[in-house]
Amino acid sequence: MIFIQRLLKHKTFRNIGYLVVGNIVGRALALIGVFYIPKLLGPEQYGIYNTVTAYVMLFSVVTFQGLNKVIIREAVKDLKKAKHILEETIGLRYYFSITASLLCIIVVLFVDYEAGTKLYITIYSFSLLLTGFRSSMATIYQAYEKMKVLAGVAIVRPLFRVPLAIFFLTKGYGVISLIVLDLALDLLILLFVYYLSRKLVVFNIFSQIKLTRKYLIPGMRFSLLDFMITLSCRIDVLMLSFMTTPQNVGIYALAYRIVETGLLLRQPISQSVFPFYSKKFNNAKPKIIYLVKHSALISIPLLVLLIPVSIFIEPIVPAIFGDEFSSSAAIVSILIFYLIFYFALIPWGLFLEATKNEACLLYQSAICAVLNIVLNIIFYERYGLIGIAYSTLAVEFIRLIIAILFVKRTIRHL
Repeated sequence: MIFIQRLLKHKTFRNIGYLVVGNIVGRALALIGVFYIPKLLGPEQYGIYNTVTAYVMLFSVVTFQGLNKVIIREAVKDLKKAKHILEETIGLRYYFSITASLLCIIVVLFVDYEAGTKLYITIYSFSLLLTGFRSSMATIYQAYEKMKVLAGVAIVRPLFRVPLAIFFLTKGYGVISLIVLDLALDLLILLFVYYLSRKLVVFNIFSQIKLTRKYLIPGMRFSLLDFMITLSCRIDVLMLSFMTTPQNVGIYALAYRIVETGLLLRQPISQSVFPFYSKKFNNAKPKIIYLVKHSALISIPLLVLLIPVSIFIEPIVPAIFGDEFSSSAAIVSILIFYLIFYFALIPWGLFLEATKNEACLLYQSAICAVLNIVLNIIFYERYGLIGIAYSTLAVEFIRLIIAILFVKRTIRHL
């Protein structure tokens, strides 16, 4: 009880509260889209849209997004240096974001997709530029622990996207309307976030490209880590786009989107706790029970919530989305339990990142990436679409075990 009382009074907990509220409201609004958009598009067109977004997401690693955590980790040590750190790194983010967009367009020319899907990917590739720039701005709010703005963005985007998406789809504009709408909102949010960031720190957004080893090497590690995480837990839809029909992709994608709503707490927890861990573990040696408490505090209540969801989801999905999506229900009832492992991992992963042991997470994710690809192929051939859900459960459990082992080893050597 004393531990929980201290936790409730902590600034980090308040920041989690802001982001949780923002994400809950944002996800609730987005959930309306999840109910209507698949229904309006149908399994085939919904599968094409998810193929486009999954393919482009694969190239996000090239935007050098791992540099963000390096910026936060260094800036929280001395906020007076935030301006200098941003100007040392922002040019590099621009360069890699532009490169990612161009590479995405070039590679798709050689991929065996239909011409329409390739065109959609070419247009949507510009989201890599916008989200790359925006995420750089977001580091300012995380470093200063000003999470209200990020919470506001989490609400504003679906607040406009969902009704506009439904409007355009009912008018018959299809997948292209969703892609253009996403790009327009990303641009507007980028401008908004940049404008507000200047109240915290004013820096030159046109800084030259600088290759500073202090930021470059760990940034490359974090970026490679993000890529391995993508391969190990977010590549399922993309793999299915090569192995089966757009209709099956749509059926699995719907199940994934439903389960994904359960991630609404993960990002705010990670964003708020990372600066706190970076300060706390800068010189202190923690006891492993500290991380066990945090892990249990997150995962046990989640397990209690997910069991009834898994039991009663079967008739709900076809009732909401139609019989053509009925196969998605069985996938949801299995896939939903991967959230337990994914949330339980948070303290262990953040500890390794905060103590500059991201290389351990890189090894862990590399193992899980290879394992996920292999198990996806094996389980899909044996069990069909639901086999991808089995693969995800197995991989996330193994990821958690590996992270705990790495943390125990790291603590022994501190």
